[in-house]
Amino acid sequence: MRKSIVVTVSVYACIQACLIAILSLPGSIPFREFLGFELFSAGLHAGLLFFLLRFQHYFTDQTTGLPFKRVNSASVLTLSRISCVPTVSFLLSYSDMSRMKVLLPVILAMVFLTDSFDGQIARRTHQITRIGQMLDSISDYGLLGVISVAYYRNDIVPTWFIVLIILRLFLQALGMLIFLLLKKPVETKSTWGGKIAIATTMSLYVVELARLYLPAALRPVFTGIEYAAGAIVFLSFFEKALIFFRHSKATKKPRG
Repeated sequence: MRKSIVVTVSVYACIQACLIAILSLPGSIPFREFLGFELFSAGLHAGLLFFLLRFQHYFTDQTTGLPFKRVNSASVLTLSRISCVPTVSFLLSYSDMSRMKVLLPVILAMVFLTDSFDGQIARRTHQITRIGQMLDSISDYGLLGVISVAYYRNDIVPTWFIVLIILRLFLQALGMLIFLLLKKPVETKSTWGGKIAIATTMSLYVVELARLYLPAALRPVFTGIEYAAGAIVFLSFFEKALIFFRHSKATKKPRG
C-alpha cells in the first residue's frame, strides 16, 4: 500500500506541475508567480502524501474489513480532485486572459463531475473505505474553499454568497474539531443536505463562468440563480446543526 500511495501522489504531482508549466509557456505569467504556484502544488502534494501514509490503515473495505493492497480506483478519482486545486487556482487567478477563459469552465466542470463519479464507483465496485469518505470531504471543502476565495478576489460571485460558503465550511470544521477535542469524533460521511449544498455550489460556480461570455442584460437571471443557491446552502446549516445536536446527545455519558 505504501508504494501505491507514493506512486499515485507522485504521478498527480508531476501532472499538475506540467499543466501549470504548459499554461505559463507563452511567457505572459511572471516567473515569481509561476514559481509560487509550482511551490503551492508541491506543498499540497507533500501534505497529501503525509496524510495518506499516516492513515493508510484506513484503506480497508468497510464491508469485509479486509485491507486493500493498493489505492482503490474510487480513491484515485477523489485524489485527482484534490490534486487539481493548484491548477484550478492558477486558472482562476488569470481568468481574464483569453486562453484561461476557454479552459477554466471545461476543467472546472470536469473536476466537479468527479464528485459524483467517485461515490458511484465506490458503491458499485464495493470499494467503500473510511479513507475514501475522509478524502471526499477534504476534496469538496478544500476545493470549494480555494475557488470561493479566488471568486471573491475576481468579483465573480457576490460577497454575501462567499461569506455564506466560508461560514458553512468554518462551522463544519469547528464542530468536527470540538467533538474531536472532546474525544467524541463525528463520523465522516456525506449527508443528503451536504451533498445538495455542495452540488448546488459547484453548479453555481460553473454557471457563473458563463457570464464571461453572455451579455450584461442577462444579469437578473444570474442574480435569481444566486439567491436560489444561497437559500439551499443556508438551509443546509440546519441539517448540520441537527447532526451535531444528535451526536452530542448520543455520546453523552449517563449520570450515576
